[in-house]
Amino acid sequence: MKKHIGLCCLLFLCINGLLSAQVSNTSTYSKKGTMYFYYGYNRSLFSKSNIHFSGPLYDFTLYDVEASDRPTKLSATYINPVTFTVPQYNYRLGYFITKNLALSAGMDHLKYVVNRGQMAVISGVITKEASAAYAGSYLNQPIEIKPEFLQFEHTNGLNYASLDLEYMPSLLSLMKGKITMLCNVGLGGVWMITKTDVRVMEDGLDNRFHLSGYALSAKVGPRLEYNHRFFLAAEVKGGYATLPDVLIKNSAPERADHNFGFLEYYVVAGINFRIRK
Repeated sequence: MKKHIGLCCLLFLCINGLLSAQVSNTSTYSKKGTMYFYYGYNRSLFSKSNIHFSGPLYDFTLYDVEASDRPTKLSATYINPVTFTVPQYNYRLGYFITKNLALSAGMDHLKYVVNRGQMAVISGVITKEASAAYAGSYLNQPIEIKPEFLQFEHTNGLNYASLDLEYMPSLLSLMKGKITMLCNVGLGGVWMITKTDVRVMEDGLDNRFHLSGYALSAKVGPRLEYNHRFFLAAEVKGGYATLPDVLIKNSAPERADHNFGFLEYYVVAGINFRIRK
């Protein structure tokens, strides 16, 4: 948890600055009619989840399953034009409809991996045709998540495609307006598009991209701009995802479904460009 203390401090400072900002902002610069684009990378945390697996040969639920993200180690991957989309990335395109209010659309590419070796609780039925080793009826019994029992990950990935409404007041202006500090507060949501690599008792595959469910989220974070053109931003986003239709074997009847909360933090670099005076 120590690695998240700095992140919490950043969030507190941004909220405190937003609440302390004067209603009559001294900045005369208006972003109305301006678009922005950014790209960057994230880390993410997930709440425990109850995952339900159903098919002709089994129907069971695993309770309080823990999962983690899968970050790519710092390397040339991040700057290679062929591989820079392999890590957990974020991109977004926005448009300011007023001085401080913007509409945006973008994608958060997260990775969700069920932790191996953990103990969970299982209830349901597994037939002998599905697995001789795990066949039986279960009612709130402990079970270890081993690779031969379950491998489950949205690693290519857990793709959050969202439409956001954002409010970005100016908190600080330096060097006669050349450097500006903003705070972005936003709400959004819509689709969760997954590409799930799953094996249930060694049966499954790396599935195609699929609209598995929906999510809602809120975000906050500072944005540092230079000359109202280039910027760096660090934001925290928290939300809740509902995935009622996760593929196990593409078009086969087997399915999984689960709900979970998520928290991601990311750093991005971007550019503003005015399209209307």
